[in-house]
Amino acid sequence: MAAELGAAILEADLRFTRDGVPVMLHDPTLNRTTSGQGPLEAVDWADIALLDAGAWFGSAFAGERIVRLEELFQLADQLRVGLCIEAKGEGPRNAHAALYAAHEIKRRSRLDIDYVASFDHEALAAAATSVPGLRTAPDRLPERGPSTAAELIAQASCARARIIQHHFADLDASVVAEVQAAGIEVWAWPMANEEEARFAFESGAIGLMGDDVAAVVRVIRPND
Repeated sequence: MAAELGAAILEADLRFTRDGVPVMLHDPTLNRTTSGQGPLEAVDWADIALLDAGAWFGSAFAGERIVRLEELFQLADQLRVGLCIEAKGEGPRNAHAALYAAHEIKRRSRLDIDYVASFDHEALAAAATSVPGLRTAPDRLPERGPSTAAELIAQASCARARIIQHHFADLDASVVAEVQAAGIEVWAWPMANEEEARFAFESGAIGLMGDDVAAVVRVIRPND
């Protein structure tokens, strides 16, 4: 649906099952968004594959399964869209996820269209060192609160990025303008409705990320 509405990039979060299968799941546990319980990393893929990962979002999505990274790449190829793969986990787990995603992007010749994201800027820098040409998209630290242009530029530089992701509610138009004048794009997240998308857009953010893609499209292309 997102691609049909014109989304250029799909964002998904990368974690690993107990037996090392790379899958797309935001939370460290299965409780909130699947029919399973407990930490993802404590369950093998064979059992993960049986879980319902859609009913929590709405009855229309009941029966949807957790997606493997392999399947996500296949979908992106079919839809001809880029990916922003968010490395999840703490410490070594995050570093492993970022590096794994980077090498998969390279192996699939997608360095010119995909990104690796993370709140761990050092993990992104290490991945970029290992895979020259990798595009990184660090999440701004701390996650919430006001920011200055200087700190956003410094954080992007630390992660070897030309992008910084920022919570939409804390955007300041003058800060966004200064950061983007320095050649660093500001991507805003996680807009849930048209009002939030409009605020991010009017603040100057270049990338708008959220679950309601239709709302984002109405803001950036009101005449469509």
